[in-house]
Amino acid sequence: MSLSRTFRRAVAVPAALALGGGLALVAAAPANAYLEPTTLEYVGAADIRPDESSYIGWHNGTGTGTYVDGEYGGLELTGKVQILNGFDENADNGDLRELIDDGISWSSGNAYFQIPLFYTADDDSQQFTTLRPADSALQGVGSGDEWTTSRAIAAGVGFAANETATLDELLTALEANAQPTLLGYGFFVDDGQSGWIGHVKWGAEVTVFDPAPVAEPIGSAPFADSSEFTEDDFWENFSAEDAGLPAAGVPQNAPAVVTVPLGLDFALEPFDAFAYSAPTPVGVFTADASGVLTVTIPAEVLAQLAPGEHTLVLASQTTVGEGEQALFSVTFTVVATPAGNVVTNPSANKLPDTGAELTMPLIAAGLVLVAGAGLMLVRRRSNA
Repeated sequence: MSLSRTFRRAVAVPAALALGGGLALVAAAPANAYLEPTTLEYVGAADIRPDESSYIGWHNGTGTGTYVDGEYGGLELTGKVQILNGFDENADNGDLRELIDDGISWSSGNAYFQIPLFYTADDDSQQFTTLRPADSALQGVGSGDEWTTSRAIAAGVGFAANETATLDELLTALEANAQPTLLGYGFFVDDGQSGWIGHVKWGAEVTVFDPAPVAEPIGSAPFADSSEFTEDDFWENFSAEDAGLPAAGVPQNAPAVVTVPLGLDFALEPFDAFAYSAPTPVGVFTADASGVLTVTIPAEVLAQLAPGEHTLVLASQTTVGEGEQALFSVTFTVVATPAGNVVTNPSANKLPDTGAELTMPLIAAGLVLVAGAGLMLVRRRSNA
């Protein structure tokens, strides 16, 4: 069996999930200011431009070296290479001190994190430098950490090229005449060296260095019928109201839109959807960048469900931990078609759901990860 996708995200997103929900990436973040991320994106080798012909977005700033998708996730870098997420210098790219408070962290090996910026020198000219940690082993940003400037800082007390000081001291000099302009962030591996990068958290944004999951055709139903599952089989059980459905029920002759927040760990992940009692395929749907999944149950499917309570089962197309799908449920009620309306494909043989007990939301213990542990997601249907 190929191992190339077996341990996707095994080390790409070191994380700790608080009981209150949300992904908290591990770093030396201030306890009273840390901002939990709200969006996630995947960036694989094919998503990175090979040169700086266009600066904005992910690109290789040196135009040399190599970067490839790692066998076990992340990007493997061979220098000289510089993987940068470039900003528009004319945009408001934020205040670095505020971003430090919000939390900047990453997972890497033998790769230096970098922050390129413009600042105003004492002679009012615009100057450029890049800040990087003095130690490539650092995995997060704190103002008291030792950092190095790539070029001389001709402002405030001033610093020589490649001089090391605390990040606070370097920023104080850079801020002496005006607020610096952030130009992006990224990673650098020097000539003749090799390294690895797994993820980076920049304020509220998380980037995972891995190709984005690709939705596959709907798979087999996880249960033969509703008598086979209980609320304990699901990571979380959503009520109709939780999912944005009317408590009074949805009619058989109109589509119903289900919206459930699955969490950032499932951002951009595809899910198979089945309506129970007996499993009726609904389709394949992909969560958005914040982990919210929207499922539209077509009228043709609802027409096959007898009036009464039913369960929408959402099954991840990835597996979690030791090969198990992540399962979520939504309990909803189907009401008879109003008189005079035509129903497509009605079926008198479909029984209402017997899983009426699936109403209490759960916080699954499997969602709580120890600090530094990775959410191990692997492709459900990997190639042999």
